Amino acid sequence: MSKNNRWLAIVNLLSGSGKCGRDWEHIARMLYAKGIDFDTVFTGYRYHAIELAKRGIVEDGYRNLIAIGGDGTIHEVANGILLQTEVPSTEVRMGVIPVGTGNDWIRSYDLPRDYEGAIEVLVGGKEFVQDVAKATFTNRDGKQESRYCVNVSGAGLDAFVNLKVCKMKDKGKNGKMAYISQLAKSVLEYRSCRMTVRVDGVNEAKGLIMSTAVGIGKFNGSGMLQLPDSKADDGLLDVTVIETMSVPRILMVVGKLFDGKIYSVKRVQNFKGRTIEVLSDEVREMEIDGEALGTTPVRYEIEDKRLKILIPDKATK
Repeated sequence: MSKNNRWLAIVNLLSGSGKCGRDWEHIARMLYAKGIDFDTVFTGYRYHAIELAKRGIVEDGYRNLIAIGGDGTIHEVANGILLQTEVPSTEVRMGVIPVGTGNDWIRSYDLPRDYEGAIEVLVGGKEFVQDVAKATFTNRDGKQESRYCVNVSGAGLDAFVNLKVCKMKDKGKNGKMAYISQLAKSVLEYRSCRMTVRVDGVNEAKGLIMSTAVGIGKFNGSGMLQLPDSKADDGLLDVTVIETMSVPRILMVVGKLFDGKIYSVKRVQNFKGRTIEVLSDEVREMEIDGEALGTTPVRYEIEDKRLKILIPDKATK
């Protein structure tokens, strides 16, 4: 039975160090007050939202989904939409009520962080169809897996830091300061290796590379502008390659990661392309949308205009 006119709210009560659980009844009342007709399902474990989104679309006929949580919840709901094959992904709309601490995906769309503003977007926002990147990598079981990136994916130091932050999240500690503290510790521990970044089949960067960022969005790491020139619907992936640097040099330029001027730093390169491959002589961590999913090598392929989302009417992209 189709439920095209109803919304399916997929709620991660643990998001925001439990803030979502504390605020859920308040959020639900606000949704009802705005006349939004919705049903609710709650995530019970990591990646459960992928299954819930798939089931909601394929078995229950929902065409409007609300991701209520942080960047991980957005990643999972979006992947549920994109990984199912029964319904064209652009026939499904995704709205977001952000309750995370990083909130990086919403920054690219100027989506309000307050509940009232986010719900207003569900009611009166505009539809926008963004590109996505299909990433193929080696998962934790040593097998090849594909997952969709809807924001930013990193390999090397970026992912090394992210793995530590994910472990902190499991202990209820997250946010911008958590990322910065782990970044500071990680630059002392991490060892660069020889990597190759291939853009549309051409080796564009090769040598001792510390970190790579590939994506659709602009922000990651709780507000870092690693891909400041990225556009979500231009049919291209943006790539930032940071060559190895000394610790003092890293500490001198780290502020450029937050002010949008990262490309002014020597030993930082940027490229655009439709397929990106990140290869490494030694296995290195990789993450997608802040999820520590596996290791290199990783291949990204752009898929044009695959994810339909609701954004503020005056949003910049």
